[in-house]
Amino acid sequence: MDYQATSLLGHEEIGIEFTDKPVTPWGGLVLFSGLARQVGLEQALREALPFHLTSPNATDPVEIVLAFMAGVLTGSRRLAHVERLRWDEPVRQMLGLKRFVSDSTLGRFFRRFTAGKVTEVFESLMRWQLRLIPLEGAILDLDSSIMERYGRQEGAFLGFNPKKHRRPSHHPLLATLGERPWVVHAWLRSGNTASARGAEQFLEEALALLPSSTAIRYLRADSGFGIESFLTRVEDKGLIYAISARFTPGLKNLTAIANWRELEPGIAVSEVVFQAQGWKRARRVVLIRQRTKDRDFVRGRELFDDPAYAYQAILTNRNDAPEEVWRFYRDHAKIELQIRELKWDYGIDGFAQKRFFATEAAFRLVCVTFNLVNLLQERLGPGHQTLGTLRTQLLACGAVLGRDGKRKVLRLSLAGPWRDRFTRALASFFPTTRVNCASVATG
Repeated sequence: MDYQATSLLGHEEIGIEFTDKPVTPWGGLVLFSGLARQVGLEQALREALPFHLTSPNATDPVEIVLAFMAGVLTGSRRLAHVERLRWDEPVRQMLGLKRFVSDSTLGRFFRRFTAGKVTEVFESLMRWQLRLIPLEGAILDLDSSIMERYGRQEGAFLGFNPKKHRRPSHHPLLATLGERPWVVHAWLRSGNTASARGAEQFLEEALALLPSSTAIRYLRADSGFGIESFLTRVEDKGLIYAISARFTPGLKNLTAIANWRELEPGIAVSEVVFQAQGWKRARRVVLIRQRTKDRDFVRGRELFDDPAYAYQAILTNRNDAPEEVWRFYRDHAKIELQIRELKWDYGIDGFAQKRFFATEAAFRLVCVTFNLVNLLQERLGPGHQTLGTLRTQLLACGAVLGRDGKRKVLRLSLAGPWRDRFTRALASFFPTTRVNCASVATG
């Protein structure tokens, strides 16, 4: 059955028909396919996944993971959203899948994960990914986040939630590299967990994932990690740290701070040696104050009952000037931007399932996808773009799967500077067969 439409402007009649030709709006996924082959993703997944097939009709776990990653790259936030790609023949061919999985198959796959299998699989994948990048002089950033949940999921409890106070949530913990957008380690935790709970073990696991020839020298974290047990573990590891200090009554009641040094009008720094209640020893605290509260690059609060200034305090074992400690710590804000990107563009706060470890497996698989996308961008050229931008500029590309004799051809619908840009991207992952590459032809 045909339909008749009329253009909104100009009132031109346009016929509407259906076609059985293999057309996709995601022709740009061929770049992800090229990267995956280049870095050996299939082999890494086969070595990491512990599931052994017994039924001849069972779907290969590697194919299930690749289908999930394709769903994340195309904007899925629920397992049901991945179902849309099930009928996308070009995407199936680009990924080399025998068949594209349904949302029920994805659900059964994630339900196979236990606590031990989550640890086994994703530690293997993270170690493999960390071998793909240089790590000399790396900085480790730690932060936690809140992921609201709707419905009844294991581990979704009431806890600290600054935006939705009565909403159950999960409280994940992430470690990233300070100099590049890269997740080193991640935990999903129940919503009533404190920020620093399990932080010592998490730090040990994160450092153990690094190649044996690599050592992390620096660590940054927010105020939730400024507790004695974690600080002691960091110091025992010989790490140089900068951690936002909690504004405890003892810190608020300090009266011996008089050596303020002005950096610029309205901003001054100082430092003090302070021992909080429960600490075994005193530690250096760098203080920053600002008079103009609408300046957004300094976060702080009123201290010493002095409403004229906003204050920030940083625990550190660095020996350099207070302003250098402050500048070093300010780059910790990058992890907050990365967590925001993981939520908005990758849907890491989605894919919630009833079983806790099924949700954690999906959560950590999104982190693996995040690292692969950032590796893709590094190999395409300098500069970082969010997945939302990358999706509109490279991944979302109309394409038709056809043939040139016996050879399959993916014909991309691009013109002008967009074709030139995509051609340069293709050259990073695929060999050229002839001058007018069939993969960007208009036929």
